Amino acid sequence: MNEYVLMTYYVKYLKEIRKVSDSTVKHYQDALRYISRYLVQKEKLRQTVYEIQDIGELEIIKTFLYTDPDFIALDKRGHQMYSAGFNNYYKFASGQGFANIHQKIGVMDTEVPVAEKQKSNIETWKRSTIIKIQSIESAGYQCEVDPTHNTFTAKSTGHPYMEGHHALPMKYQDKFSKSLDVYANIVCLCPICHRLLHYGVDTEKENVINKIYFDRSDRLATSGIKISKSDFQMLV
Repeated sequence: MNEYVLMTYYVKYLKEIRKVSDSTVKHYQDALRYISRYLVQKEKLRQTVYEIQDIGELEIIKTFLYTDPDFIALDKRGHQMYSAGFNNYYKFASGQGFANIHQKIGVMDTEVPVAEKQKSNIETWKRSTIIKIQSIESAGYQCEVDPTHNTFTAKSTGHPYMEGHHALPMKYQDKFSKSLDVYANIVCLCPICHRLLHYGVDTEKENVINKIYFDRSDRLATSGIKISKSDFQMLV
């Protein structure tokens, strides 16, 4: 299911970016699998920790685990292997391991099944704040249209404020058989460039759109999102 794409990304991150051994990957996976079963028993999850798409929700789970007497005792008996496994995943999810990997992150691109729509007053496609945070971190908090674009320092990160932008908007998910909520489709932009793409006139957006297509078309194709330049220009 799409909601477990973070498991796929996590394994790719460990193997392709961190270059850890298969045995270490299995160790981390086993720890998270055990934690997931524990959280299901506590009625905190449906199936697995990977279903959590929002970093705020993951922080709530983290706080629960580290203040729950049963888990603390369990972790102690396991020589802290469970907390170590969760900590490693949390660092991944919060983007802590994504600094300075901008030239490598493409190795994590993969086709992702489309997630379900979710309803509020209007129907929208489900998206992951975790993947967005990681994409901004991997870009080094620099605008991918022009790294010289300056902005203010964000209180939440201590880094220049940047925003994650879906190059192909999520509202067009119906046109694609694979998810648009993937690393390849999320671009780190300064607020001005981001607003330009949403609200600017076509003549001023053209160069920015062309640059994004040039930079991302191959990665999008690897993620199962094959699109011509002309179609890309029409949708963005």
